[in-house]
Amino acid sequence: MSSAPPAVAAAPAHAAARPRVRYIGIDLARFIAIVGMMAAHLLTVNRFIPTASEFDRGLAEGAEVVTNGTAAALFAVLGGLSMVFATRRLLREGRTGSAIGAIMVRGAVLIVIGLLLGLIENGIVVVLAYYGVAMILVAPLIAAPGWVLASVATVLGLGGAWINAVVRRSLEVVVEGKSVSFDLISTDPVGALRALLLTGEYPAITWCVYLLVGVLVGRALVSATGRGALGRAAAVLAAAGVALTVFAQLVSNWALANLSVIGVGSGAPFDESLAEQLMMWNYGAPPFDLPGVQLIAIPHTGTVFDLLRTIGISFAVIGVLVVLCDREGAAGRAPGRLLGVLRATGAAPLTVYTLHIIVSGLLMGPYRDPEVMMQGMPWWAQGPGAFALQFGGALLLGAILAATKRRGPLEALLSRIVGLVIR
Repeated sequence: MSSAPPAVAAAPAHAAARPRVRYIGIDLARFIAIVGMMAAHLLTVNRFIPTASEFDRGLAEGAEVVTNGTAAALFAVLGGLSMVFATRRLLREGRTGSAIGAIMVRGAVLIVIGLLLGLIENGIVVVLAYYGVAMILVAPLIAAPGWVLASVATVLGLGGAWINAVVRRSLEVVVEGKSVSFDLISTDPVGALRALLLTGEYPAITWCVYLLVGVLVGRALVSATGRGALGRAAAVLAAAGVALTVFAQLVSNWALANLSVIGVGSGAPFDESLAEQLMMWNYGAPPFDLPGVQLIAIPHTGTVFDLLRTIGISFAVIGVLVVLCDREGAAGRAPGRLLGVLRATGAAPLTVYTLHIIVSGLLMGPYRDPEVMMQGMPWWAQGPGAFALQFGGALLLGAILAATKRRGPLEALLSRIVGLVIR
C-alpha cells in the first residue's frame, strides 16, 4: 500500500577502484515487498465478500496474515538503503549538500507521482506522496553520524504513535486523506499536509523511522562489503531480525490476551471483541492514546511493538537474501536467468508499483460501487486471478529489462531528473 526509489549501484566506500556493486539480495527483497503489496491490494478484500469461495476466502486470510503491515514496512526500510546507495559517491566526494539535494529531489518527484496516482479510483491507498514527504524530512540527516540517526529513530519510534493518536483525538478524526491527491490539496491544503505528516494512513512520522533504520542497515552492509565481511554482517542482521520479530510478537500476543492488565480493556470505545477489532484497525495510528496500546503490534499504526515487529521482519528478509545471494563477493556476479528476471523486477519498484496502481484502477474502477463489490468483482479485477495477472505482468517487465539490460523507465527518469538538478 503503499514505493522505493531505484537502488543505485553501491561499492565499498574506501575502494572506489573496485567494480560497482549491485546487491542482488536487496533487489530480491524489493521484489518481495512489491509482490506483498500487490497481494495485500488484490487478495485480502475477499475476506469481506459474501460470495467469495472458501478457497478465495482462505487465500485472502493467509495474505492478510503475511502481508498486513509487513510489506509496506519492508518497502520503507529498503528505501533507506536506497538513500545510502544513491548518495554514497556524493558523500565520498564531500558533496554533502548535493547528497541532501538529491534525496530531496527524489522525494519531491515521488510526491508528484503519488498525487497523480491518488486521482485513480481503485480503493488502494497510494503511499508515494507519504513516502516522498518522509524522504524530504530525513534527507538533512543523510550524512549524520549513526548515533544521531539511531537517536532520532528511537525518539520517533517511542513517541510518534502516541503523538499521532493524541492529535487525531483532539481533531476528532480517525484518518484523513488516505490516497492524498491534487484534488485534496486544492480543496483542503492544510488537511492534506496534516494527513501526509500525521493523520493519513502512512504518516511520515512513522515512515521516517523505517527510512532511518534502512539508512543504518545500508551503511552497515556497505561497510561490511568493504571489509570483506558482508556474509557475516548479513547473517547477524538476519538473526537479530528473527529474534526481534519473535520478541515483539510474543509481547504483543500477551498484551492482547491481557488487555485489562495493560489498561486498554476498560473504558475503551469498543465492544467485547476488542482484541479482534484492535488488530483490524489499520488506520496509520493507534485507536486511542493509552500507554498500554503501545505493547500491541497493531499493523499500520506505528505502535512501539508494531515498529519492532515489522523492522525485525525486514531485517530477517534482507539479511537472509543477502546471505544467500551476495556473500563471498557474489554481489559482483551476474545472476542466473530466472534470478536475473526477479532481480530486474525488484530493481524497478517505482515502475512496477505505478503500473500496478494504474492497471488496478482500469480493471477495478468500473466495479467500485459497494453493492457491486459485495457481489464479487470479475476474476481479472480482484482476487487470485487478478493477482496472477499482475504478477505475470511484473515478471514480463522484469524479463524485458533483464534481456535489454535496462533500468525501469521511471527509475531512469528519476535518476535523470536528480542528475540534472544537482549538477
